Amino acid sequence: MEQYDRGVLLEQVWTDPVSVVAPKYGLSDVGLKKLCARLQIPTPMRGYWAKRKAGKRVPPQPQLRDYTGPPRYLWHHAPVPVPHSKVPVIESVDPRLQAVIEYEQQPSHRIRVAERLTNPHAHVVQTREALLHPVLDQRGMPFPGRQRALDMKVSAAMQPRVLRIADALIKAFETRGYTVLIGDRCNVEIFGIQIGLRFFEPTKRSESSPPPRTLARNERINWSSISSSQYVPTGQLHVLGDEGYGGKIMDSTHTPVEQQLNKLIIMMVRRAVELLIGREERAIAEVGRRQQRDEALAKKAEQDAEREKLQRLEDDAHNWRRANALREYLVELETVTYGAGAPTQVQLAYLEWAKAKADWLDPLIHKSDGLLDLDIKIPNQYGW
Repeated sequence: MEQYDRGVLLEQVWTDPVSVVAPKYGLSDVGLKKLCARLQIPTPMRGYWAKRKAGKRVPPQPQLRDYTGPPRYLWHHAPVPVPHSKVPVIESVDPRLQAVIEYEQQPSHRIRVAERLTNPHAHVVQTREALLHPVLDQRGMPFPGRQRALDMKVSAAMQPRVLRIADALIKAFETRGYTVLIGDRCNVEIFGIQIGLRFFEPTKRSESSPPPRTLARNERINWSSISSSQYVPTGQLHVLGDEGYGGKIMDSTHTPVEQQLNKLIIMMVRRAVELLIGREERAIAEVGRRQQRDEALAKKAEQDAEREKLQRLEDDAHNWRRANALREYLVELETVTYGAGAPTQVQLAYLEWAKAKADWLDPLIHKSDGLLDLDIKIPNQYGW
């Protein structure tokens, strides 16, 4: 069993829409909202993201209050480990990922973090300037806010170290041909796939008076009650790719983050390659679907042409029967006419006209008719 981190979940649902966060927990949008309700985690109200996207004023992220519900809701089943098979399984590695693994494992390519920040990258400079006037999250931790900067939520004491790590990491990304993009979020573009990059320092809760800045913020937004809970930085740095789904490194007792940056790049590239393979598989499937559609359309056009040809055959047979019916009638008409005496010129002309029409109907003769073959188009009486 594992325990939900309510602080992390609160931050996630106020940073991204539920539709983005839900898959990370293997839930639907509705399922994640129900989970937040059980864990007493407030979620943005309806229309929040549309207003935020339009630049309108929206309520700030609320403070996480103490949990008062059933303790069992705080726990969930951990993923069941797959038992090791006695037969070794050889995992096939994509050549793009294999090349990166081999590159990052070479000692000469180890990423080194400088002891002092000299000639920093432009993104680091922007972030450092933004942190001069930070925004506080619900834990009282400073971050750059909406300004174009790295996604960094660490204590003021840790900021110099994280800026040096970020500087080394960004320069390493660019040396390898990857692009670090700063916008609403910080992403690294790897093989055309954007992987989120975040620097995060966890906190521990302690019961004491909130700091003055937090008290002032609470007064500005007219909170009716102020929790006595205070969050204390742990001093442990976490660096996450795609919120941990694209890799995560953190300070440990024996290995600081500075010594794990090559490992993080491998994990982020692995995530990018997995997403890229999925994109390629979908593209191949789409090509297959288009090919099937084109083949079906071609077959349908062939079928329609065949049906049209059959319809013309049926029309010819019908017209042939009409022509023969006319001829049978004219034979009887001619017999009656001559039986009554010598036919008049009018009667003879009529018989000739009728025989010509029967020949025009007969598809086996194809006799033309000066009047019936005309394509007459009547002009619109209004001149349109």
